[in-house]
Amino acid sequence: MKSRLGILFLIGMIALVGCASNKNAEEHEYSVQDVTRALESQHVTLAPYGMAGTIPTLNKVVPEMNAIEGEAATDHADPEFAYFYRFDTESARKSGVKAFNKQMINAQFTTYPFLYEKGNLLMIYWAKSKETPLLNEQITSAIESL
Repeated sequence: MKSRLGILFLIGMIALVGCASNKNAEEHEYSVQDVTRALESQHVTLAPYGMAGTIPTLNKVVPEMNAIEGEAATDHADPEFAYFYRFDTESARKSGVKAFNKQMINAQFTTYPFLYEKGNLLMIYWAKSKETPLLNEQITSAIESL
């Protein structure tokens, strides 16, 4: 009797572990390093960049902020920026995008936000041009390659 109970317990644990790993696979969890590697493959180089003042959080998620460097960047003294928000889940990321859009309703821009979403990760590229963002194609290719 005890051996049957032990076998049933073991089978239940295996099933639970299997379901948990499938859930993570379905959630498409990405790290900032995953995106950084993908961007580097498109010749987009990022440099960590601190920010003074108010940190632009979305649903209590603090972004990792980077200046864009490299071949495509035209003015290294006044760089464009990339903010990476890593949410716990894909649905939390979607909620974060809604919060961002709500915050931006009445915003006056000197740089323009372009949002790229993949799984649990949100990247905001702050471009100097609204009509022709310098790195849109490279960033789109990098995000699609994840």
